[in-house]
Amino acid sequence: FLLTSTRNCTYTFIMLNLTGQKNISKPRQIRALFILKGISGAEIARKMGVDRTAIYKVIDGISKSHRLRKAIADALGVAYEELWKEEVA
Repeated sequence: FLLTSTRNCTYTFIMLNLTGQKNISKPRQIRALFILKGISGAEIARKMGVDRTAIYKVIDGISKSHRLRKAIADALGVAYEELWKEEVA
């Protein structure tokens, strides 16, 4: 496996840190995906017309906005149900 970019190095670093940890919090998982995909909460916030803190409140579980959760899932290319399993019943 040849590392040719900073993003690949970051990916490897994240995976090494997350490997072997059984209960990684959802916020940490989402933030890791942001890094891997080269996305920021501020980018999603701009597209949604909200302050970036609104995005991070959703990620941290402080806010449960379905609209912002959907925007985060879509930006990451992950199904809504995958990120917010406990909310879908």
